[in-house]
Amino acid sequence: MNVREFMKQIAGSTVEDWVQISRPTYRHRFTTHLAEEGEKSRIDVDQHVVHYTYRPDIQITMAYGLVEKGTYVIPADIEIARENARTVLLDCYHAGQLIHRETLLKADRQRVILPLPDNWGEERQPVPKAKAAIARLLHTLAGPPTDFDEYFAAAGMFEIDQPWPEMA
Repeated sequence: MNVREFMKQIAGSTVEDWVQISRPTYRHRFTTHLAEEGEKSRIDVDQHVVHYTYRPDIQITMAYGLVEKGTYVIPADIEIARENARTVLLDCYHAGQLIHRETLLKADRQRVILPLPDNWGEERQPVPKAKAAIARLLHTLAGPPTDFDEYFAAAGMFEIDQPWPEMA
């Protein structure tokens, strides 16, 4: 199985396929802060908000919710730009090994979880179907009770048939 097949399996799953485990997730991030003199002044510890285990194959897990950027600027002409946004990480694991990290967008005061487009410069944002399916799944699993497809359209996003994730 390659990364694309692995992510396609997750993208094709349903909410019922996943078991949720809330904090502690034991997937910590340690951030060292330096004082003006260059010495370590403190260490911050953070972790994903939630962990998911795939029922059909418990070797497949996801951890979601580490904030990547606390403030993310969406272009003003995009409808969902009216409220604050942030980017969050989704880590996908097989047998405990990190296989893929995806950055997702939480927008409109955290009312939606969307895929992060490659480029906001275009009027409409093409998103590979599998990438959109992953965001839709996470929105349903971890997001608020809002309509993903309405927000997806309001953000100018549309699904395309394109292999994803890109493979180097």
